[in-house]
Formats: sequence, structure tokens, C-alpha cells
Amino acid sequence: MNIRPMTGALGAEILDIDVRSISDAEFKKIHQAFLDYSVLVFRDQDLNEDEFAAFGKCFAPLETEPFLPHKSKTTEGVYYLRGAPRDGKKLATQNLGWHMDHSYQKNPSLGAMLYAVDVPDVGGDTLFASSCDSYEALSDDMQAMLADKVAVHDVLQYGLKSGHNSLATTKSIEMLAKIRQNFEPVEHPLVCEHPETGRKMLYLNKAWTVAIKGLHKNESDALLSMLLEHSTRDIFQCRVRWENKSLLLWDNRAVQHSPNSDYTGKREMLRLALHSEWIPGE
Repeated sequence: MNIRPMTGALGAEILDIDVRSISDAEFKKIHQAFLDYSVLVFRDQDLNEDEFAAFGKCFAPLETEPFLPHKSKTTEGVYYLRGAPRDGKKLATQNLGWHMDHSYQKNPSLGAMLYAVDVPDVGGDTLFASSCDSYEALSDDMQAMLADKVAVHDVLQYGLKSGHNSLATTKSIEMLAKIRQNFEPVEHPLVCEHPETGRKMLYLNKAWTVAIKGLHKNESDALLSMLLEHSTRDIFQCRVRWENKSLLLWDNRAVQHSPNSDYTGKREMLRLALHSEWIPGE
């Protein structure tokens, strides 16, 4: 097994390993790489749904996804992702942009895995940005100012900002009200420590973070705008290029990610989310 770093910030390819048959010693090495690099890519993995799920369970129990409609009929915790390609000159409507999975919940996912079943030859890359590196790059004075700040995360905001939902129709309002019944806004520290590495992280993302508690709206908007732009600077990023039979694993606690919809044609993947009892700030 060889570990090849992808960038100076984060990410590594794990080569010469079959995840269907790893020893305890090999898993220990993989888990340490997961903590060291936050994003791992395993190439040339020939997996079915059960084998994909089994590797995920090596890290944590699998979660039920609240908004993914295409669930495997045979393997609990596994979902199908069918891509959102460009349509001629039109931009894809389902590009979520920079986000952390489930940060709108009290205990966000530990991580997630994707497996490429049938992907385009080019396009559809996934970008990642290190929340640890972005925090450490802030000035000492900015770190001190943010130390006690709390951010509000709200699942409704992505639907409104992206145009998926609207306040202009009764049907859309009823849908938003139904989502609100299941997901109240949650509060997380703007800076927290990774529960395993102890590194401090800038904990926010464009999709769900809507305000900084205790600040006036104009103050909160200005500070969030600066921090969100800072947190996804290219020096904190890595870029995963997809090919069939590639398996991607990332630490959702430590990174933001953004899917790119710059492709046409078919794109099918398997997806699972890893459960965590960790509550940011605790």
C-alpha cells in the first residue's frame, strides 16, 4: 500500500490496495491517513453495494440520508447518485456548491464515501477545502475575536438561495414548512476542535451557515462573507478527478466540499454517509 499526497494542503491517493480485503494493520494505516489528509482516493476498486457498505462500516455506522431519494433496494445505508449535468448552455440546477454534509444537524456526519460506477471521461470533479488550514491561516487577532463566536446553521437556506424553493407559491411554502418541522436551526461554535486530531477548525459553510449569533445582521453578513471566501481559497484545496471504479472517502468534520457540474452525459455513483455522535464544540 502506497500513500501519495495530492496537494500541500490535503488529500492523498491510496495505491496498491484492495479495500475488500484489508488487514487490521492496513486499516490502521488507512485510518491514520484519513486523519492526516482528510480526503482519500482509492483507485481501481471493483466493488458491489455490499462491499462498498462494508468498507464504510469499518469507520462508523452508516446514516440514513434525509434528502436523497434513490435508496438501494438491497443494502441499507447505500444510495444512488445520478448526476446533474449541463443542458447545452444551461448551468446544472443541482450544484450545491461549497458545503459540509448535515452541518444543519446537532451532530453532523463523520464523513462520507462515493464510488464511481459510470462517470464521464472528463468533468464532474469534486473540490475540497481544509477547515483546519483555513483557521490556522487567520491572523492571531482574528482567531482571538472568533474564539467565542457561535454560528447558526439552517437547512432551509440552501433551498431559498439556490432557487429550488420559493416563497412565491403555496406548494413551495408548504414544502419548506414540512422541512422545518424536522430540522430546526442549530448553533455550532465558529471555531471548534477536531474530536480526534485536536486541530482547531473554522466551522462554517456557504450552504447552511446563515448568521453569527449576537451580531447585528450587517456585521454578521460582512464577517461571514469574508470568512466564507477565505475558507475556500485555492491554497487550502485539493481537487479529485473522477474515473470509473474510484472510491472517495472524506472527513466531513474537517473539510468543505463542492461538486462540479461541468460535464454532460451519464454520471452514476454510490454514496453513503458515516454517522458520528460528535457535537461541534463538545
